[in-house]
Amino acid sequence: MPLAIQQKGPQLMAVLWLETILALTVISLRYWTRSKIGGQVGWDDWLLVATWFLMLAFAIICTVAAQHGLGIHMKDILPASEWSVGMRTFLIGQSVISMAMGTSKCAVAVFLIRILNKTWHYIVLWFWIITMMAVSILLSVCVFAQMDPVEALWDPSVKGTPTMKLSVIATLTCVWSAAMDFFLAIFPWLVLWQLNMRKKEKITICISLSLGVIAGVCGIVRTTTLDALNDSTDYLYACSDSVCWTFSELTLTIVCVTLPALRPLWKRVTGQSSSGYGNYYKHSQSKGGFPSRAEQGAINLDYMPGAAKKASDPMYTTQAGKASVHSDGNSDRSILGDQKGNPESIQRVQEVTVTYDTVSESSVNNEFGHTGYSAHAR
Repeated sequence: MPLAIQQKGPQLMAVLWLETILALTVISLRYWTRSKIGGQVGWDDWLLVATWFLMLAFAIICTVAAQHGLGIHMKDILPASEWSVGMRTFLIGQSVISMAMGTSKCAVAVFLIRILNKTWHYIVLWFWIITMMAVSILLSVCVFAQMDPVEALWDPSVKGTPTMKLSVIATLTCVWSAAMDFFLAIFPWLVLWQLNMRKKEKITICISLSLGVIAGVCGIVRTTTLDALNDSTDYLYACSDSVCWTFSELTLTIVCVTLPALRPLWKRVTGQSSSGYGNYYKHSQSKGGFPSRAEQGAINLDYMPGAAKKASDPMYTTQAGKASVHSDGNSDRSILGDQKGNPESIQRVQEVTVTYDTVSESSVNNEFGHTGYSAHAR
């Protein structure tokens, strides 16, 4: 029979469900902004959607676990069989939230991959993506692999042999997660200034992602609560604080990566010019929002290959080309929106060069009867 949610249970439920609703709100606004105001939904968006479903699953699991002892001192869990149900349920939740932590951090890295344009940027970000997912999967597996047989984790009548110390794996994951938070907060300040973006837009992105420092602080605090994993005598009560800090770190990560994407929505609500969003052209990118070799579809005037020629060349033509997804000229539009109609935006220019030749008198008499010239427009 389910127990009344008590002691730390109500606090736990409030944190989980309020933050689940907050995460759903910002992710929904992000998706709507990209799909309706303009642009293309990419892998960073889908990773955030996956993260939210994992958060929802964790909140539901913890709600069930709270009805069987989560957040309650072991001595107050009666009958004792309820502890076994709560413990088994909570372990499943720990495995789920470990994966959510990995996908949320990766979403931030993928967001940056979509706007940066140098090979070393990709290498660094993919390093963090791969390692973060590796430690997240490791922790998710070790939740159940820490004891042999696994039933000994929730059944006091079964004698088990520990195969590892879960607190060590959890500490490694927390430290790496916090390190990634701090890296992703600092990295944009180092690389976005090299892109051809308006200073105001660069600052918007950098400040938004810098809020990830707060998530990193939550990660550090969470690390200090991991000793509860070694408290087998009062496990369900001792882990309550760790759950709250873990979920808060996760929610802050989602909010930080979502704020830059909501700028076009903010500009529309406040009546500022915001035509089109992101210029993630559906025909010039792959389905997931990553660059595609096939450059089809809408033509941007922000990338002019002809302009790269030397000014000393007496005959050249400036032309409008299709924007490369990761060109510097497209960096701000790939995140912060189109500048169509803006008098300060790049305009298409067609240059016409006129050349003339002095012809001989005989040629004049034979063909024109006067000195002539020829005009060539290129």
